Amino acid sequence: MMTELLKIKDALQRLYGKYDTIISHVLKFAAAFVSFMLIRGMTGYNGLASNVFIIILLSAVCAFLPAGVTTMCGCGLIILQLYGLSVEYSIITLVVLLILLLAYYVFAPKTGWVLLLTPVFYMLHISYAVPVVVGLTVGIAGIVPAFFGTYLYFTLSFCSEFALSASMFGEGDFVQKIVFIMDNTIVDKEMLVMGIVFSAVIILVAVIKSFSIDHSRTIAVVTGSVVEAVLVVMSHVMMNLTFSMVGLVAGCVAAVAIGLLLSFFVLSVDYSRTERVQFEDDDYYYYVKAVPKFNMTMQEVKIKKISGNADEIKNEYNLHAAYGGSGETEPEDIERRKAYERDMVNLEDEE
Repeated sequence: MMTELLKIKDALQRLYGKYDTIISHVLKFAAAFVSFMLIRGMTGYNGLASNVFIIILLSAVCAFLPAGVTTMCGCGLIILQLYGLSVEYSIITLVVLLILLLAYYVFAPKTGWVLLLTPVFYMLHISYAVPVVVGLTVGIAGIVPAFFGTYLYFTLSFCSEFALSASMFGEGDFVQKIVFIMDNTIVDKEMLVMGIVFSAVIILVAVIKSFSIDHSRTIAVVTGSVVEAVLVVMSHVMMNLTFSMVGLVAGCVAAVAIGLLLSFFVLSVDYSRTERVQFEDDDYYYYVKAVPKFNMTMQEVKIKKISGNADEIKNEYNLHAAYGGSGETEPEDIERRKAYERDMVNLEDEE
């Protein structure tokens, strides 16, 4: 099993190394398209922002631009969709998005994929894998985009509930409408709880991963998932929030599986061949721990087929000389002559 996984990993690495530019553009297009379609599926209140052709065109443009541009386009689509639902909702969301975007570009400008991935994981019901994946790959800097993505998901998921409740408010109930929106988005208890839990688990996974111990990544994945489950239960009980125990267990198991698979493909090492080196210079002593990576290079083996008739083989190996003759005369010795004739017959039969 390990050998097959190493072969797959090596094949993927060689494929990406050969077509890295094309694959990067395709992945960027896929990430943008999935995110924009997710926004469309959870809202759909603006005809222009819901047009599939426009979404495809916008995704194609984002495929050739940095991930931050995709984030900006996604936020723009959200504002357009919410404006079609409620002006108040769109204004509140715009203000919050501007604050979060500022924090994102200051603290973690190159982690836009985390922001895009978090709502997708929520949609796929594997949100508990977010802090494990972010802690393994981005580290502590991933807290901001993970929290940002969590807010976006809860904001989008509240749209349908707000659409049903909008009829309760009259034209003069501006303040009540603002309070209702803020209570279910910015200060939503479950959103804040999940944001805090995700932040704590990201820090835990990132710290354990950095330890100089064997299997630190595996320990980080398992420990992070277990602690996440405990924190979710404790926080939801303390805040009187409902949650699914089956969904929690399944989500944490999925988090472990995704984390271990990601750890294997990102960094798989052979701890059985660990070496420790100690040396010094004029100022310092150095203690170095070297852990070799698992590597299975697929070597291409070329088989050269040699074929030819009896005359070519006779000339190549110079059978006349081998049996005591020259290039023009036959061997004079009787035994050598018989051996020569026997070998020639065998060559003719093989031909």
